[in-house]
Amino acid sequence: MCDNPATVPDLAVVPEIPGTTPLAFFDTALAGVRQYHAVITALDLGLFDLLREPMTGSDCAAALGCRENLMDLLCESMASIGLLEKDGGKFRTSAVAQSFLIRDSPFCQQHAISFQRRLAGLWADLPNILKDGPVTYDRAEMFRDVIIPSMAESCRCGILQKVTGHVAALPEFSSAKRLLDLGGGHGLYAIAFCQKNPGLEAAVFDLPPVIEATGSFVSRYKASRVHILPGDFFHDSIGSGYDIIFSSSNPGGKVPSLIPKIADALNPGGLYINKQVMDDDSPDPWISLEWNLWAFSGVQKQAKRYVFADSVPLTKYNRLLADHGLVVRDMIPIDFQSVMTVAKKPAGPE
Repeated sequence: MCDNPATVPDLAVVPEIPGTTPLAFFDTALAGVRQYHAVITALDLGLFDLLREPMTGSDCAAALGCRENLMDLLCESMASIGLLEKDGGKFRTSAVAQSFLIRDSPFCQQHAISFQRRLAGLWADLPNILKDGPVTYDRAEMFRDVIIPSMAESCRCGILQKVTGHVAALPEFSSAKRLLDLGGGHGLYAIAFCQKNPGLEAAVFDLPPVIEATGSFVSRYKASRVHILPGDFFHDSIGSGYDIIFSSSNPGGKVPSLIPKIADALNPGGLYINKQVMDDDSPDPWISLEWNLWAFSGVQKQAKRYVFADSVPLTKYNRLLADHGLVVRDMIPIDFQSVMTVAKKPAGPE
């Protein structure tokens, strides 16, 4: 007995949506998953450190206790994305990996990668987070143990040098005597400013647990003119008599209620320099979703990435500076997502 012709699918019919690969978006996503897990595994094995000297895949397998055929394929995969170089039958760590993935490199990104791993874990837990809400971390511990070390490594690769170069070129910088790095975290900006100006004393103000991490950087760079001020700038005094107040990627850098405190702490003729993420009218929904997968205890975020509950758009924040006597003098682009505002407190009558 034959099927009813009306119920038999017609194999000549094609989907109305054009394209020959129905799951192309999955193929693209899976390619990223492959590379992510392969690189993380290579890091955990110490493969990039091992291959500072050329070795075959077989040699690597023997040294690391892995299967020879799989290790050879892992090395080939790392070479295909530029993290290893292959010469004949031997592999060697590439210049990129030597700079950023070798543990004793001054530009090693191990903490930044640890932060990325944490974010990857949040995506893996997305079904539960969608039902139960974001994973909440202790604010002080998250900054001290994860975010501050990650930001320190990232800024060392060019942003720190670019920002401090712009600030050092300002006419007021060479004569400045006191600088406050507000919410300064790792303190590398304050340390770099003192290296550029031998007459400068700098203070790094941040939460008491975060300052523990700051102290390690101050000691590492033997920065005797960089001092530590523990406190919460939303509630505590930040001091006064500063020639420059500097803020970089500070959660309070778009909060209007802090402006009077900043203005009062500046000397007449002093500068407020605020590096922040630019306003984004069309945020990436993937990044915004990731931003909302996790939270700080006691801190409310807005839906957009890097925006907190009491923040306002940067354009509005800069307009509000004038209400407290701070005149925006310049807006300096730093990278594709951030800009540095330079505002001056008038010197007043002679």
